[in-house]
Amino acid sequence: MTNAAFDGGTLQVHSHLCVFHHGRAERDELLIPFLSDGLRRGEACQYIGVAGEADDVEQRLGGPQPGLLVQEPEVRYQRDDVLDGDAILAELDEWTQREGTPCRVAGDMRWVGRSPRSPEQLDALFRYEVNASLWANRRPVYALCFYDLDVFDGDVIVPMVKTHPQIWMTGVLLDNPYHH
Repeated sequence: MTNAAFDGGTLQVHSHLCVFHHGRAERDELLIPFLSDGLRRGEACQYIGVAGEADDVEQRLGGPQPGLLVQEPEVRYQRDDVLDGDAILAELDEWTQREGTPCRVAGDMRWVGRSPRSPEQLDALFRYEVNASLWANRRPVYALCFYDLDVFDGDVIVPMVKTHPQIWMTGVLLDNPYHH
């Protein structure tokens, strides 16, 4: 299995990367090439995004095509306004098994809502990211979680640093010494 390029760096298979960025334009500068490269290489790609942006992202990737799944999960993965991370990971696990190729998953985490307001919401997000790292270790995936620094505050950013083995910030890809 080969490695994947990301913003001039290299990701190993089983990567789970936290991408801190500012705004949609910076996200897209990183997201679109990452997914385009995967599609070019014949890898299955999935983008989990914010309501109202799926069509735009799909069009920027060349329109609907085999190997590309773009979804807007707000309603499906929320229970009583709390993230249902187990449901997300179950679907991702089934998808990666079905695809049988290395897979690329990118999620714009704004879909979970502006900074989680309750301890239950933050705890659910933290549990999801911890379990996503475990899932990525079991499957041939490159998983990127996009966290917009213009949206999320320190109550979210600090725990997310701890849950990701790698972090990208301001053009630098780092192995995370604080990862649990």
